[in-house]
Amino acid sequence: MGVKRQYCGELGKRANCQAGVFVGYVSSQGYTVLDRRLYVPTEWLTDDGVCGTAQAVRHAVRHHLQNQACIGPGDARRGGEEPSAAVSLGGGGRGIWGQPGLSRWGGWAGPVVFCRSAHTTRVWDERPATHVPPWRGRGRRPQRQRLVAGAPEARTVFGVAAALPAAAWTRHTIKEGSQGPMVAEFAAIRVLAVRDALPGPDVWLVLRRHVETGELKTYLCNAPVDTAVETRVRMSGMRWPIETCFEDSKQLLGMGDYEVRSWTGWQHHMTLVILAHFFVVRMSLRLKKSPGSDVAPGRDGVGDGLAPPRV
Repeated sequence: MGVKRQYCGELGKRANCQAGVFVGYVSSQGYTVLDRRLYVPTEWLTDDGVCGTAQAVRHAVRHHLQNQACIGPGDARRGGEEPSAAVSLGGGGRGIWGQPGLSRWGGWAGPVVFCRSAHTTRVWDERPATHVPPWRGRGRRPQRQRLVAGAPEARTVFGVAAALPAAAWTRHTIKEGSQGPMVAEFAAIRVLAVRDALPGPDVWLVLRRHVETGELKTYLCNAPVDTAVETRVRMSGMRWPIETCFEDSKQLLGMGDYEVRSWTGWQHHMTLVILAHFFVVRMSLRLKKSPGSDVAPGRDGVGDGLAPPRV
């Protein structure tokens, strides 16, 4: 089910494989995997129920699956409290900024999203003027906003980073690693995300540059304006524990060692791996005298294990 020649992260190249989208949990207590969804190419959905597929399954590109995991009902805000969660997305999360629920902070039902973005992602430094074009007397009256003539073009995030002066960059420690502290240069500015070629929500453009190689990583984040620099720095390092989850699951728990092809078989196998990983994390924390971790907090852990996500 879902097998297609596509990019395989385990092999680092295109191959016949299945692709899944997973939700991970990171806190000061540890990290594990919470949920999974199988990416189903359109070729597999010519008939409902093929290979045991649930009838409700429909094709969705991978970044849409990732977005659904982040803005689903389980993450909804309750009782007027600000959400306590922060979600870090890989490059597949590029479509998240098209979701209307992420347009602003006030009254918003969702977590803080920290999204890895391609260097070609375009943003505006200032909000360009828009208008509804006048009706020319023929056809339907225009209703959609358009950029006014002469409005500035959106720039790539790489171009924004290249234009920043040296004084805009500051060094910060991302985390304390086994071989010493991980240090990088950071810069952050407020920009406007692009949504359907029009100005979208105000977001943070977070730039992270390797001290020695100069390798640049770019992120978009919808955190409030007054978010501390240290918080943005920690969030940029949240992919490491999630990658560790998959490394442990594949090497120790058999995540990639299965011979099933059906929809039900894949779901069962991944569910058992997730449960096994959660059990290992719980037991390792109980057996440690000091369960502290050097990973950045995502959702808060409670007691001697990982708390379930707040819903």
